[in-house]
Amino acid sequence: MPSKSEMVGAASSTTDAARPVSLRNGVFAVVIALQFVLVLVNGSTTMALPGIRDGLGATNSELQWYASIFALTFALVNVLSGRVGDLFGTRRLLMIGFAAIVTSWILSAGSPNIYFLLLARALQGIASGVTAPQLSAMIQRTFTGHNRTRAFSVFLMFAGGGFMLGQLSAGALTNANLFGAGWRWAYLPFIPLGVIVWLIAAKVLPATTPGTSGQLDITGAAVLAVVAFFLMFPLIQGRNAGWPVWILLMLACSLPLFFAFLRYERNLVRRGGDPLVNPILFAIRSFRIGNIITLLVGLLSAAGPIYLILTIQLGFDRNPLQAAILTCPMPFANMFGSLAAAPLLRRYGRGAVVIGAALNGLAAGLVLYLDRVGAGDFKAVHLVPAVALLGFALGISIAVTIAFVL
Repeated sequence: MPSKSEMVGAASSTTDAARPVSLRNGVFAVVIALQFVLVLVNGSTTMALPGIRDGLGATNSELQWYASIFALTFALVNVLSGRVGDLFGTRRLLMIGFAAIVTSWILSAGSPNIYFLLLARALQGIASGVTAPQLSAMIQRTFTGHNRTRAFSVFLMFAGGGFMLGQLSAGALTNANLFGAGWRWAYLPFIPLGVIVWLIAAKVLPATTPGTSGQLDITGAAVLAVVAFFLMFPLIQGRNAGWPVWILLMLACSLPLFFAFLRYERNLVRRGGDPLVNPILFAIRSFRIGNIITLLVGLLSAAGPIYLILTIQLGFDRNPLQAAILTCPMPFANMFGSLAAAPLLRRYGRGAVVIGAALNGLAAGLVLYLDRVGAGDFKAVHLVPAVALLGFALGISIAVTIAFVL
């Protein structure tokens, strides 16, 4: 999430429409390259789950933690890192975060057991939570107006392409089991690529001065981290633990804790302090509703690829390469959905959100219809049309929502 000063600076810069920055910009190219490499690995790790189960003897519960701990640790630091970048410089934090991500890949590839792998995965989530807000902030700083919408569309298009290539390459290499490395091919090819991109970024990205003076809201960050933990831990562990009372109580406590966080932030603003999240943002209708839509889209886009891969590999007994081929229409179509967002916004405005939502619903309905028609003869290949439509719909939804919120 871009920090407060970056949003203020972006808003003031939109008045300078006479000098739009071209998308053929060195800084933008590096930002795309960084995101592309990050998403390559995100795509490849979805292919690794069955291999991790067999190679490290992981249980289903441990596999669920591997799939979820990235999101948990990402959520714990994501908002705070936007503010840290605001205070200490976006470029500096971006370089530190990306270096930590590459380090996590090295640790993951060399993991001797599932517990070491989970720690490395947690580090990857923390480092990605530090890096992601800085990437979007770089786009915010570089582009204005409609060019910014186009830039985010291209950014998301390359993310979809990276996810697809990550799936296909990891599926092929894992299936080939070169040198007996198995699931570790989900990380190994991307380590040198990550180092190269980091070195290029160190030369090309301009220094960014701190956007504002002030202090870190450590208390607010701690409360928000507790909210994220109380919300996500029960969702990850609840089913495996049999939904005991204490898990349900944790989940129930997350909502009042969130309201306590908002109250603390309001009081901090009244005292003239520097809040982690300024509550005045939630008075902006597009920000408030846009974040609700982002949550709903995120639930689908995060869970969809993981469960599709598991269903095809474990449910339909396909190998990693076959699973990658059958699911790659989703990120492939996602690229075109992201590109379609900008013209849809120009023509239909807020109606573009409705178009994305309708297509998501149609994709879900198509899966249910095909399953019912196929009855006992349902095959993995029958999922392909719905998977492609879902990818296209998510591309529209994510790009359009980002444009409205930011």
